[in-house]
Amino acid sequence: MKICKNFTVLLYAFLILSLLPAEGTQSGHIEYNSETLDYSKLNFKEIKKDADMYFVLFEESRNNRRKKKYLEIAQNKYYILTKIDPTEITPYVQLGRIYDTTNKPKLAKEYFFKATNLNADDPFANFYFGEFYFYRRDYQKALNYYNRAYNNGLNNRYDLNLKLATIYEKLADLINAKKFYEISYTIKPDASLQQKIQQLYKLNYDKSEYYHFIRE
Repeated sequence: MKICKNFTVLLYAFLILSLLPAEGTQSGHIEYNSETLDYSKLNFKEIKKDADMYFVLFEESRNNRRKKKYLEIAQNKYYILTKIDPTEITPYVQLGRIYDTTNKPKLAKEYFFKATNLNADDPFANFYFGEFYFYRRDYQKALNYYNRAYNNGLNNRYDLNLKLATIYEKLADLINAKKFYEISYTIKPDASLQQKIQQLYKLNYDKSEYYHFIRE
């Protein structure tokens, strides 16, 4: 039993080392040479706990060198998780977020698509795919994914309601913009949000010719 446990630890250590990106790599792709290893011997929950920990460390650290290292470790661990259980959505979502963060949009989309192909209604996969498009100002696509996230359990999430309000305002749908700003304000009252809502009511575009022209 002890020998088996030691073998698992050694296998895990070898995987981490073998999956680390080579120095000077210019592409977002990492060369993996561990396809013949038996991933079933690894503990999914333990590795996911580690991966999530390093991702949080990346988000919270203010040291750029450490942030980069934490993100690399998290990336490699999430990749291992996709090999242990290819049906689990979370590792694909996290890899999509990592590649989005490191400005590798092609790889980010690849992993977000893998996640949504496993479950088209997964709220977190859709939320972060929406984030991908929102920050690239592709508001129509962002709206599509945000709405899926909203309708599948994330309707009480403050930042999602605020993003929906922002998109609807940019698309001149001020009725929905006011609706989602008001929901955002209900979740987290804020003076600036209250001012935004008042401004939209004063504009009253929903009864103006301008508003109907934009909507058409």
